[in-house]
Amino acid sequence: MAEVKKNYRTRQQEAVIEYFRLNPQSCVTADEIYIYFMNAGKKIGKATIYRSLERLLEKGTVKKFISESGGCAMYQFIDDLNGCDRHFHLKCTVCGEIIHMDCEFMEEFERHIVEHHRFKVDNARTVIYGMCEKCAHQNTIKG
Repeated sequence: MAEVKKNYRTRQQEAVIEYFRLNPQSCVTADEIYIYFMNAGKKIGKATIYRSLERLLEKGTVKKFISESGGCAMYQFIDDLNGCDRHFHLKCTVCGEIIHMDCEFMEEFERHIVEHHRFKVDNARTVIYGMCEKCAHQNTIKG
């Protein structure tokens, strides 16, 4: 007989969820969450944080952004307020910042893709990579 998985949350899992609720616009690594808890005096192991993030991913509560350069994955809380399933994202390849694109131009772009290419874009998974203004400016100064 197959064992049924229980859908329960531990105290540590609740703490990870609470972290995201307190930082709804942040895009963070598991290590950053771990450091936050260490600084707050809460004993939550990295393995527990990773397991919690995987469960939250499965439920659609967080979004995972994977670095193309082999760096750490970043996670962001998803709720009805930030509507990550309805807009595109920009990701800085230098600092990792995630920018939410809620603009009419991208809506027009999406309509163009549907009308002219018969292709429906999955906004929740669409990330455009490049350099944020701050990193581009720093890169210009160095160059």
